[in-house]
Amino acid sequence: MELLSLNPGQIKKPIILWWTPFTGEKGKYKTCGDQECFFTINRKFRNHPHIKVFMFYGSDFSLDDLPLPRQSHHEWGLFHEESPKNNFLYSHHNMMALFNHTCTFRRESDYPITTQHLVSQKWLESTKHLVSADKKHGFRHKLAPVVFTHSDCDTPSDRDTFVSSLMKHIKVDSYGSCLHNKDLPEHIQDPIKGMNHGDFLDLVSKYKFSLAIENGVCTDYVTEKLWRPLSVGSVPIVYGSPTVQELLPSNHSAIIINDYKTVEELAKYLTFLDNNNEEYEKYLDWKKTGVTNQILKQILAERDWKIDDNQNWSDKDINFVDGFECFVCKRVHENINLQKQGKQPKQHQANKNHYGCPKPKRFNESPELTADMDWQAEYELYGRMAKHLRYFIENNKTFTKDTLLKISLNDMS
Repeated sequence: MELLSLNPGQIKKPIILWWTPFTGEKGKYKTCGDQECFFTINRKFRNHPHIKVFMFYGSDFSLDDLPLPRQSHHEWGLFHEESPKNNFLYSHHNMMALFNHTCTFRRESDYPITTQHLVSQKWLESTKHLVSADKKHGFRHKLAPVVFTHSDCDTPSDRDTFVSSLMKHIKVDSYGSCLHNKDLPEHIQDPIKGMNHGDFLDLVSKYKFSLAIENGVCTDYVTEKLWRPLSVGSVPIVYGSPTVQELLPSNHSAIIINDYKTVEELAKYLTFLDNNNEEYEKYLDWKKTGVTNQILKQILAERDWKIDDNQNWSDKDINFVDGFECFVCKRVHENINLQKQGKQPKQHQANKNHYGCPKPKRFNESPELTADMDWQAEYELYGRMAKHLRYFIENNKTFTKDTLLKISLNDMS
């Protein structure tokens, strides 16, 4: 659609305004099936009679910059694909209850993007980079059995503590800045561009195991840290989503850290597999048969969006941001039509299950998690802030971020 240079009075369709200017769209009509909405980041439309939804990108949500007072007919939409580390507010019910439409990694959200980092089933099943166990073992004189590539250190998942413990029992090559002990070739050191470079993928494929530990623990939060090693044929050692088993290509395609009582027990099993190629190869059998997990296959089949990998994209394809916009647009029109028929509009309200993540915990010498870490205090603080934020918004009371912070800190003292 072409950009529009219209005065607010010229817009007759439902208006959906990105309060956080995530899309950069100055103003356009978008057709969603047989419905149409006007999308914009222009705040001059905030009081327009046809304004229906204010959209927020979770990472840019600012407590000091909200469309308040909130009118009864104003709905809020949340797009947030990031880790809970990014903002603990969304881990709490009182925050999520402020939104009417959600797009997150959780399958319980209104427009889930659980597989946001998975290009396609074909990409996952590819054997382009696959290296046999015998050949991988042949690299043992220069490569460890396990690879770890992370530069985001001291995360809420406490992965550095776990990996440090694992290193006491089995060799791990760490290319990132966290626990660094090995250098990447200079041309693939960039943490963004380098990770998708063919040479980096070839390097990972030579390792029997890849540590796939997310920076935050949350149901359905799964990133390229899992999909990349699966794609190139390195068995992932996984910690992150408690439901990850439901998303794996088969029931024998990854090693789940929580399945082991101690780090040493896990290391012994990895060593066993490293010395027994026949047993190791069973973790790669799915590369021959294809994805057998029906849950994952269904999720991929039902996606109405695609990831632009510069290979299989067409003008008819949409990404998940466009998909979420149209999802909201159709919901808005559904309620408009219900009201025209003299019926009550549908009430949409999110809850904690649309994103909510548990309190962070620290690893000890076993994969069990214990208490006492700085992230926990931040998590609890944001929970109190969410409570007061919801109260202020729903009662149309003025506040500032500093006010929320002060009251919340007093709650914790």
